Amino acid sequence: MTTKDEILQQLDSLINTGEELVNSFKHGNMSGTYTLEPEAKLRAFTTGAFAAIVRVAGDKSEFYTTIPRQGLRSRLVLGISFISAVLGSLQALRQSVDSGYLTSLESKLRANVHDDFLTQSQQLLSASYHVAAMVLAGGVLENHLHKLAVARGISWPGNGTISKYNNLLKDVLYSQSIWRRIQSIADVRNNAAHGKSDDVNVDDVKDAITFIERLLADYPS
Repeated sequence: MTTKDEILQQLDSLINTGEELVNSFKHGNMSGTYTLEPEAKLRAFTTGAFAAIVRVAGDKSEFYTTIPRQGLRSRLVLGISFISAVLGSLQALRQSVDSGYLTSLESKLRANVHDDFLTQSQQLLSASYHVAAMVLAGGVLENHLHKLAVARGISWPGNGTISKYNNLLKDVLYSQSIWRRIQSIADVRNNAAHGKSDDVNVDDVKDAITFIERLLADYPS
């Protein structure tokens, strides 16, 4: 997983290149500004910048949409104004990442996704597919516990599971009674995911979904 520091380092590298390119432009007598830097270097910077912006903030973000696209298609337009626009977006994106704005945005989007999955779990439960509902709700719980652990700088060897994350968060974030309830949900989820449908009770699934909804509200990631 890419960390915040790694993202900042990638953006810093692009910003440094962008600043060098902007500073390389000179004023000509008749033709405005020009640079002796090769077109390949200009395009490598802009392509790398676009890719980084989309990767970090998405192609619907203002960091991406405010850059004029025609600069990628024409050597004539690939000038100081376009390079400066790309550089400005990178600098604004870096500031947002450093201030934690995008982390907050990610949390909101993740919460919406979790809500959608839990709604689907409720619908599956209502349609008498309680085993499938438990598998889906268990996935939401596992992902949420993982994010809670990461947000607190907790690391672990190997792959994570509901039980592993729960053990790591016990006493760090919540009490033993919550830990015990999560362990019981993990057992039901494991039975559901491994074909032991006879061991998955409808009422247990209903209670598990209700508990997960409350946990997400009480302990946002």
